[in-house]
Amino acid sequence: MLNRFVDVRGRRIHCVSNGVEGGLRLVLLHGARFSAETWVRIGTLKYLADRGIPSIAVDFPGYGKSEEGVWGDLSEFVRDFLDAMGLMEPVLLGASMGGHAALRYATRYDHVSGLILIGPAGVDDVVDELGRLGETPILLIWGSRDSVSPIENSERIMRSARNSRLEVVGSQHACYLDDPKRFNEVVAGFLDDSKWSRN
Repeated sequence: MLNRFVDVRGRRIHCVSNGVEGGLRLVLLHGARFSAETWVRIGTLKYLADRGIPSIAVDFPGYGKSEEGVWGDLSEFVRDFLDAMGLMEPVLLGASMGGHAALRYATRYDHVSGLILIGPAGVDDVVDELGRLGETPILLIWGSRDSVSPIENSERIMRSARNSRLEVVGSQHACYLDDPKRFNEVVAGFLDDSKWSRN
């Protein structure tokens, strides 16, 4: 894994790349109790590297090894980070807080090729905007007994986002900790599906 720091609006932001170059890139966004290192620890970045899928995980401002930020809304940070990295229309993977940031970014800017949302927080905040997702391919991953973002939220998203589907993995909110192997397989399977890629 390749650790690096990038300047995003004057802040030193830490990210971890899996070292695969070219093609569609996946950007991984962590939850409030976690950091980019989570995706290293559960083997997601390596699993994707072994399958030739370029991926990069980032620490939100004030998390992990990133400096505190100047952003009032994390979707704005996502926009600025993608600009700083020169990433056009990536797939965004976001868990909980990161899922909320990914959803807000996608509904505001429409510059994504796909979304992988793991028990996203704050679905109520964006429910009226979900229709803007159109045909964006979306993979929803939920723990069966998520007490932070109830699994019923997946149904609300699927009613508005026509090209979305649900996979249940484990039980808790951070369901990737329950079954990392299956989680990684589900994520890679979605990314390998050539039927949805814009590229």
